[in-house]
Amino acid sequence: MTTRPLARSLAPLPEESLPGLLLRLAYRLDRSPARIATLCGLSRHQHRLPAEYFIDLPAEATKALEAAASLRVGEAAALTLSAIATAYQPLATLRLGGSRNMASARRTWALSLSSRYCPNCLAGDGSAIQNAYGGPWRLRWHLPVSFACTTHSRLLKQECPQCGGHPNRPSNAERQGLITQRAIAGLHPAQCRHHLASGPAGASGHSPLCAAWLDQTACVSERPESDLGMMLALQRRIDRHLTPTKPSPTTSDKYSAPEQHFFPDLIAAAQLIRLSWPDSARFAATTILADRIARHMATWTAFREGCSPGKRVRDAWAAPEDPAECGALLLAADALLGDRGQDGPALRERIQPLTVTAFTRNGAHTGAAFRRMDVSPDLARALAQRSLGFNRAGGHHHAKQRVPSRQCHFGIEHVPALLPEGWIRAHFGDLTSQWSTRDVWNPRHLRRVASLKLVAMAGGGAWPQCAEILGTPWITAQRSLTVLKRSLLPGNLWPLLDTAVETVAKGLDADTLRVDFAARRRALSTWQIPIEDLAALTAGLVRLTNVESPTTRTAATALVWARVTQGDHLHSPAIEALRKAQQSTKPVVAAIGQLQTPSNRRGARLDFLQRINDYADGLAPGLH
Repeated sequence: MTTRPLARSLAPLPEESLPGLLLRLAYRLDRSPARIATLCGLSRHQHRLPAEYFIDLPAEATKALEAAASLRVGEAAALTLSAIATAYQPLATLRLGGSRNMASARRTWALSLSSRYCPNCLAGDGSAIQNAYGGPWRLRWHLPVSFACTTHSRLLKQECPQCGGHPNRPSNAERQGLITQRAIAGLHPAQCRHHLASGPAGASGHSPLCAAWLDQTACVSERPESDLGMMLALQRRIDRHLTPTKPSPTTSDKYSAPEQHFFPDLIAAAQLIRLSWPDSARFAATTILADRIARHMATWTAFREGCSPGKRVRDAWAAPEDPAECGALLLAADALLGDRGQDGPALRERIQPLTVTAFTRNGAHTGAAFRRMDVSPDLARALAQRSLGFNRAGGHHHAKQRVPSRQCHFGIEHVPALLPEGWIRAHFGDLTSQWSTRDVWNPRHLRRVASLKLVAMAGGGAWPQCAEILGTPWITAQRSLTVLKRSLLPGNLWPLLDTAVETVAKGLDADTLRVDFAARRRALSTWQIPIEDLAALTAGLVRLTNVESPTTRTAATALVWARVTQGDHLHSPAIEALRKAQQSTKPVVAAIGQLQTPSNRRGARLDFLQRINDYADGLAPGLH
């Protein structure tokens, strides 16, 4: 069916929303918004205007609207939030379809179907067309991060001054869509479309319309007070990120984070301010701003506590509705973030006390909710709950939990399963000097835990995930951690371990010729020492028994693997193959033990072990 052009149309105003244009067209043509939508090919069942049209228009609806309203190509799409979605990440991740997803949009700060507004903007700019049909209902007013009008230096409004209704928030009997009371004609776009709540319950359809003018509270711009000035400055920065431009090489915004994380970071910080209040009150710049947040918190807390026990509070994570409260909260969040990307350790020092408070006071799902947020690596590191330098293990294992605990130039592939003994001697002397000579196994546990901590630095994750990356069994990693905690914590020696591992990390960062231990592990995953090479290694060692047995070959293979990869021979592929085949590993482990036991390192055994080490050192350079 071909869409006929309307008898008279209007050109969209800058930043105008789709419902705003429909309201102006309806007023000009003296028809209801529902009728205009039908003529423009936008209505669905029962003349509904789907809320999804706020975000994007289907191709068929786009063509019909362009034809009916005589719009140029691209003007219809510009009436939706699709253009902003590339810059505003909560919109980009929103799934369309159904009222349930609109509730999700409120929780994730993606959008609000009810619009805030600036009375000055609605009053128009003095042009003939805006004097007649009003100024624009702006798209960005539907974003929770829009709380002020920088053009008129004022906070936005969210309620009708007469009835207290919120623009485009329907009554309980009406399903929310683009325009509330869409079947009513004759109202100016700047008039309230709500019924006055004067009649008995259920009689709202017969109660009089409010029809109050929302543009009557327009005010003359004056020099803003300090609090408003700070909020306007933040709103300008937010607006710049909603319309990103290529940064000039000669200028920089010291506050700006990478584009893809600016809004997720700001929203996550705002949630943390709320969940840790009043501990977070120090990040409110003034007493007035703190009072505004406190007022919001009183309402927010009452709302959460008013729900029945065990019931999930659906809108508990939604943005504050009041623009002044929202602006104050976002200002505190921005202060909490500080110079993003410039002070990672300082950011964690600010964030962690609030995180502990927030996660302690609130439900177990709170930590998981933060982990699901696609925030910047710096903020993710700051938010992560840690125990002894590792991200705490917990449920919901997914990629966003694997946040590196520091910025590293080396990768997880450069970390061996056991830290080389030379590194231990070079960097861990302050720690190992505290141990008794009887603690013969502590150095091995130290080598394993130090490697786990390096993986956490470079790749993130809880310690079981770090162990998995290195091919270390979970129970083995747990045993090493238990031994070290028992040895180091009573004497407060764990900071010495952290300091030494940090020194190793700095050395790896500076090293330009790092060893790819992961590549070595892959290359030797199915390798066995060739028989002729084994024969050369055992030549002349007449006192070495069973030199040609399969046990000797397996033991030599495991020892070469351990030397090349700096791994534990007990977890080598050769010994794991025996376990998989349900064969005993005791003969091989005993043979290796005889070679490595200090009291046995003499004669033929010492010569054989030295030959194996030299062989491994010659093999290693060709494996990465």
